[in-house]
Amino acid sequence: MRILIVEDDLDMIDLYKEILKKYDYSVEYVVDGEKAIELYKEAYSKGEKFDCIIMDYRIPVKNGLIVAKEILKIDRKAKIIFATVEGSVEREALRIGAKRFLKKPFDIDSLIHAVRT
Repeated sequence: MRILIVEDDLDMIDLYKEILKKYDYSVEYVVDGEKAIELYKEAYSKGEKFDCIIMDYRIPVKNGLIVAKEILKIDRKAKIIFATVEGSVEREALRIGAKRFLKKPFDIDSLIHAVRT
């Protein structure tokens, strides 16, 4: 499974990579919203789309909701998991098409369950 992490906290990125690689997931990451859209668009156009996107809400350039909307325009079946401290955006994230919402801090089992389902 190929996973894209959209997160600007480098410690959090390292944690995601450590956890997900234990489950043999291929992990790529970007630190801002614009790069996330560009990378997803490029991968999708080559037929190499990501199986899952784990995205924070507060990221530079474009916030997670804007990025999710753009990615879902490219691929309406994109599996987006929001993982953020911003609990106030849960309803909107799910309304626009996110598959799951994890409020930080969350446990490893919740993350793996969200990725697998």
